[in-house]
Amino acid sequence: MGGFLRSRNSLRPRLVSAGRSHKQRNVLHAIPRRERGEVQAELVGIWEQPTKQEAVAQLEAFKAKYGKRYPEALRSLAEQQEKTLTFYEFPATMHRHMQTTNAIESLWSLVRQRTDQIDVFTTETSCLTIVWATIQDIRLPELSL
Repeated sequence: MGGFLRSRNSLRPRLVSAGRSHKQRNVLHAIPRRERGEVQAELVGIWEQPTKQEAVAQLEAFKAKYGKRYPEALRSLAEQQEKTLTFYEFPATMHRHMQTTNAIESLWSLVRQRTDQIDVFTTETSCLTIVWATIQDIRLPELSL
């Protein structure tokens, strides 16, 4: 089972990156309330860019504009910059489904639920088969690839 846990956990950091709403809250927490509206609009604009390159350019402009006034907010944003933009590695049709980690956490909750019912997996392949079957069973009705 050690291999399964390594496999499962190796995927999670990449996927959890989609939780931009959490990152947005952390950044805005370091901004005075009276300025949050303007900052939030620009911050959301970063993740609404059609490509990762444009998002990175927008992010750099955001850092240049607010870096000196709000270094703590920018530190929070820069800590996991690459992880925050990982969703660009997936097809654009999936981006709106990846706005929060809730769906991802829900997926892993289902996987844990199914795998925890089995005391011992005889092989790593048998474990991964259960994980794959669980993931395949999930349907996103609005998703058209």
